Amino acid sequence: MRIAYVVSGLTTSMTFVVNEMQAHEDAGWKILPLISCRKYKFENLSPLMLKWNQKSLFRASQLLMFLCFLKTLIASPIKTAKVFCWLCGLLLVSVTEFMKAVYEFLPAFYYSQICNAKNIEHLHVHFASRSLSLGIMISILTEKPVSCTVHAFDIFTRLATSLRYRLRKCKFVATISQYNMDYLRENCGDDVAGLCHIVHCGIDMNKFSSEKRKSTGVKMVAVARLTPKKGFDYAIKACAELKKANINFRYDIIGGGEEYEQLCSLIEANDLEGNVFLHGPKNNDEVRDFLKEASLFLMPCITLPDGDMDGIPVAMMEAMSCGIPVVSTDISGIPELIKHGYNGWMVPEKDVNALVGILRYLLQNYDELTIAGENATKYIQEEFNIKKNAQKLRGLISE
Repeated sequence: MRIAYVVSGLTTSMTFVVNEMQAHEDAGWKILPLISCRKYKFENLSPLMLKWNQKSLFRASQLLMFLCFLKTLIASPIKTAKVFCWLCGLLLVSVTEFMKAVYEFLPAFYYSQICNAKNIEHLHVHFASRSLSLGIMISILTEKPVSCTVHAFDIFTRLATSLRYRLRKCKFVATISQYNMDYLRENCGDDVAGLCHIVHCGIDMNKFSSEKRKSTGVKMVAVARLTPKKGFDYAIKACAELKKANINFRYDIIGGGEEYEQLCSLIEANDLEGNVFLHGPKNNDEVRDFLKEASLFLMPCITLPDGDMDGIPVAMMEAMSCGIPVVSTDISGIPELIKHGYNGWMVPEKDVNALVGILRYLLQNYDELTIAGENATKYIQEEFNIKKNAQKLRGLISE
């Protein structure tokens, strides 16, 4: 089967999309990634990420896209009119989403002609952002079905009316968690919820395998973009309390982002330069090197005032696959990944005292980490294996 994947980009934060596409290709499907932005520099990418970026099609020049629009307008005026009608309907429910969709208007005509030339049979979108609007317009022009995987910010920070209007155009909606499905049912109604199927993101178990760790000293790790919803300021405050209690630890944070300078200042203010280290962004191969040395993954995620929060962070899955238990918070879909006391631990969000309490216990009871790490690997194999979950998605597409 020939599938076009519509995404905003294939950067280091989109490894789950690349893993999914690779699993489809391994199963014999033909995958064409359509990127909704201009071509960017392929820097700091793993070999697999580089491969899929090189196979991707990016936004063309304005002139070429306009010529594609004129060609379609002349050859298929009814399809063009249907796109205009859909845009007018979107304007009535959300001016913001309408403006984002207008930005994708010309690219839709460019990509639709490519999809027709390559005999694409289905369109799948990741995130109910402007990428979904692009996918829907391509679907109207090609008369091919479109589906969407929804994650976190793409549904938690958007108007329910605009979500409902766009998701109803999908053949099906894949949600990464039961939490998301319940959220869509409550905010968008049973008709949208009826389209939903839980399809977890997954990881390549061969790349993130469990390894035995030495019990001398405990190293904590986190891998994420440095944004407020990851809760790293709370993690660093907890580390300050651990140091005051003379507990030996090291905490490595891998990733770049808007909070880098702020977190550096917080580390310095709490005299944690010898305990907490910010390493900047790394590719998958480099991340695995950090995971080999770690015994605990710490990322106390929080909910932001606008409702934005994580779904089920893939970095947590990768750590658990390597036999590293996770300490996080009980928000969004995280409780569907972490079973408290079995493969990890959860505390209430923004509760530094609770975080310090569980970390003090775990850093002084290494056997607890070992047992939970073994359970974590088993759970990821059962529920978050990319081969199994990609197969489920292919089943939905094939129906």
